[in-house]
Amino acid sequence: MTVDGYLLNLRTFREVEDGKAQALKPLEEAAEVFGAWQELDSMRRSPFFSAWRDMRDDLIDECLDTVQATVNLLAAVGATQGEVDDAIRRMDERNGSRGRL
Repeated sequence: MTVDGYLLNLRTFREVEDGKAQALKPLEEAAEVFGAWQELDSMRRSPFFSAWRDMRDDLIDECLDTVQATVNLLAAVGATQGEVDDAIRRMDERNGSRGRL
């Protein structure tokens, strides 16, 4: 399965702060992504499809929590949409040159 991308339109939290706690939040959320993936991976051969589906939903939720934490950090440091667009372009160029896109 190939996915071309996702359209994400996320609002930032009302209160964000350019501090250590805000900077650590994406890392904390990413660790929760890995934990959710481990749970899902442990159920790959399970006959209980509903449990697998719930764990898959948990993984997706944790992924989006990580994206939200990252968006909040961008807002906390005052990143503009133009700066984010430029960073996406640079990321796409790096990934393209590495054969990932």
